[in-house]
Amino acid sequence: MKHLILTGMCVCLSQSVAAATEASLPTEVAREAASWRSAHRLIDLHQHIDMTPEHLARAVRIMDRAGIGIAVNLGTGTVTRPAEGGPSEFERNKALADQLYPGRILHYMLIDYTGWDQPDWSERAVKQIEEGHRLGAAGLKEFKRLGLYLKDGAGQLIRVDDPKLDPVWRRCGELGMPVSIHVADPKAFWAPYDESNERWAELRDHKSWWFGDPSKFPPWKDLLGALDRVIERHPETTFVCVHFANNAEELDWVDAALSRRPNMMADLAARIPEIGRHDPDAVRRVFLKHQDRILFGTDFMVYDRLILGSSGNEPPPTDDDAAVFFEKHWRWLETRDRDWKHMTPIQGDWTISSIGLPASVLRKIYFDNARKLLARSLPTPVVRARHIATDFIPTADLGQDAWQGADPVWIDRATQDGGALAGLSTTVRMLWSDRYLYVGYECPYTELTVFDPPMKEGKRYNMDQKGVSLWDRDVVETFINADPDDVRHYAEFQAAPTNERLDLMLRLPDRDFAWKSGFESAVTVDSTAKIWRCVMRIPLSAWGDVSPRAGDRWRLNLFRCDYAHNVFMAWNPTLNGSFHTPERFGVLEFVE
Repeated sequence: MKHLILTGMCVCLSQSVAAATEASLPTEVAREAASWRSAHRLIDLHQHIDMTPEHLARAVRIMDRAGIGIAVNLGTGTVTRPAEGGPSEFERNKALADQLYPGRILHYMLIDYTGWDQPDWSERAVKQIEEGHRLGAAGLKEFKRLGLYLKDGAGQLIRVDDPKLDPVWRRCGELGMPVSIHVADPKAFWAPYDESNERWAELRDHKSWWFGDPSKFPPWKDLLGALDRVIERHPETTFVCVHFANNAEELDWVDAALSRRPNMMADLAARIPEIGRHDPDAVRRVFLKHQDRILFGTDFMVYDRLILGSSGNEPPPTDDDAAVFFEKHWRWLETRDRDWKHMTPIQGDWTISSIGLPASVLRKIYFDNARKLLARSLPTPVVRARHIATDFIPTADLGQDAWQGADPVWIDRATQDGGALAGLSTTVRMLWSDRYLYVGYECPYTELTVFDPPMKEGKRYNMDQKGVSLWDRDVVETFINADPDDVRHYAEFQAAPTNERLDLMLRLPDRDFAWKSGFESAVTVDSTAKIWRCVMRIPLSAWGDVSPRAGDRWRLNLFRCDYAHNVFMAWNPTLNGSFHTPERFGVLEFVE
């Protein structure tokens, strides 16, 4: 029971623990990545879905096939309500997606630029950000309209770094809302508008994408420079610079920009065909160097037709084409294949070469970086406890047949900020019978920190003295709320690698250490494999007359303390210094 976690204590593990070596075999990487897709753990930070039932159904169907668990819809709408009343576009679209496919799509809001020339526009825009935050917007999306399309009342282009936008960027940072921002476009869109242009196939079908007229549009690099000034002015705001930092053509420029601006990130959306033209070893070095700042995104779009990164007037892609589109992303990131046809032919007639990242870096790009970035907004996680007909004595043998049908979840994030702790990723499975709830933990470790000798009778705790309670050493913890009427009323169960146990009942701020649930536990420590395992068996009678049935949902969170690395881990991070944040509990669902 970690009551207080000091800021900065949830540190990343050392490279020796958190990162796989670059010598990982491709087959091992592919196997690991396939398991993430099978569990739908991947997050696509850059999609565009038309919010209709038909388009949502098609998008989720393709996501399921590709192994994408969560998509971020960049631009669900503005929060401006119509003059005649009723919900805003953002509210309508988010409500539909949440109703039809809860937990599958996160939503970024858009800014309404109406009344730009009025003196109070900045103040009203900040109120839009605050309203979007209240409504559940995960972030703000800004399209490439700044500097290229949007104009003020005098007909002048609104600059990317216009000071009137500073209060907007600042408020996003204060509210923890990342900004996904698109400025400029491929360098070729400033080249001559004729067949000599290497992106002619794309520009021919999209004349409005050509910016080569200097009397109408600023130079390409001026837009990138303006964005850099914005990022520099707002160090507390995270800017996800889409399309590989808006400059996939210049690998050294991207490397320097990420090195110079710690609040800058880059997504991959629709730019692998361009990034893949560079020397693959040079690209790989940049990805390894900035592995905590690169995010998986595709620019996959579902409207009346699919758009796979980009499109023109060619025949519409099929769902099978979309599957190939995603598979080519995996091929580029996971293998070392050379000179193969990329996923979006209209973006250029050339081949690309893969960069074969190690699994530890892949999982950061596929989902860990996004989970930290979006920790405030991620959907409430669910663990499903499978019903069993026959009880068993806990032995910490998670290879028993009873466990094989139980879906895993993972404790692998710092509870303070949602940062990944992949090297200590702890697998948890749950079962239930008519009499008991079973919780099985598998905990990788490098060194155990325990009380020696363990206390064989009684409970080890002292709320008035630091360092002497069971939670002041390595433990796993299960918090369970079976009371739908009181979120602050829940039970806590702890077990240490020595099988020392502690249970208590809480109705915050009160804690009842005299309460006895009768729970049992079994622990084994595999010092060769460096894994300790624990199985808890908790009598359902501990909750009195409360008896779950299939379909019931209780509240739950799962934690682990590992003192060798001074990390405090959660299934659903509390995002503060205490495990005891019941508002951040996930869901325990009882299933047949």
